Amino acid sequence: MDALRGDRLLFRSEFEIQPGGVQTAASVLQERKTPNLLIVEMDEPRDTFFQKLEELANVCDPDTRLILISTHNDILLFQELIKNGVSDYLVGPVDSEKLRESIAKVYAGHETDTDGKLIAFYGLSGGVGNSVVAHNTARELARLHDKKSIVVDLDICYGTAALNFNVQPRQTVVDALSQTGKLDTALMDQYLVSGGDNVSILASPASLSVGMQITHNLFDQLLKAVKPMADFIILDLPHLWAPWISDGLAAADEVILVGKPDLTNLRNAKSMVEFIGPKRGVDAPTRLVLNQVGASKKSELSDKEFKEAVAITPAAMIPYDADLFGRSQNNGELLSVVSNKSKTVATIIELAEVIGGENVQEEEKKSFFSRLKKSNK
Repeated sequence: MDALRGDRLLFRSEFEIQPGGVQTAASVLQERKTPNLLIVEMDEPRDTFFQKLEELANVCDPDTRLILISTHNDILLFQELIKNGVSDYLVGPVDSEKLRESIAKVYAGHETDTDGKLIAFYGLSGGVGNSVVAHNTARELARLHDKKSIVVDLDICYGTAALNFNVQPRQTVVDALSQTGKLDTALMDQYLVSGGDNVSILASPASLSVGMQITHNLFDQLLKAVKPMADFIILDLPHLWAPWISDGLAAADEVILVGKPDLTNLRNAKSMVEFIGPKRGVDAPTRLVLNQVGASKKSELSDKEFKEAVAITPAAMIPYDADLFGRSQNNGELLSVVSNKSKTVATIIELAEVIGGENVQEEEKKSFFSRLKKSNK
């Protein structure tokens, strides 16, 4: 469990680890609030399992999820426990990877309906067009799925969301971050400006004189306020390295690494994947997007070379179109507005289709404690 503390799946979780088995758990929880998830090792004989669990149920909330670990490799016991609402049963000993898989399975399909999908865009080097890709993907996500997208421009000094969407915000992300301890969904709504087509913008001031430093706590408050407000939350992260950016990349439902097809970006992609991969796990995609493909045909690297070095096949290879990008930036228009039939726009639409895959929600299952307490009424 200690090894899982930095894992993305449990990124915002509080841990308490107690030595002892089911009797210790029952004793400790007599005086404390029941956790949302309880993991218990049991060494009791098979015929006393439900007796001990009933004692534990007397001090637990009905909705507490329960993962049991024991040495009984008994399929009938497993079936009986699962049938009665135990979230998962593991045959010990277990390692951190098995525990993580079990926790992920327990919570699969139980994401809150009020939280949008958090998608972090991060440029592997300066000038790769990370913001352009992020903003245009946000627009296509909203259009394809007929759902709301919010672009959060976190590049305080040089952010371009206001320019790319051709808006003039009166308040910016800095104003939102300044509301320490007060920021909630209602207040956040005052700082958003419409970007059209179901897209809202939390713009950057693009100013060198602001003097604000984003911290972990400020960033966390911002995410809590904005996530319930749209189906897709697009984080446009600046190309710098700070603890809050590392946290954002670990916590995001999807990470999109944007780079150019050259050696510098290949090196940076490899370093980034090796760093954040262990924190994110297999259930949280990290995708690689190569932008400006064809701008330097004689010297650029191939997608095959990136796949061999990074072990990730690029999710998109966005063709370079100097005229399209130039008109888009100069006119303050998104790429699809300038030319909705270009290969570049078609590639971004394909990327949005991949990112916006629907999650199938499973039917809510009753917990073991809920079933047991109901049967004892």
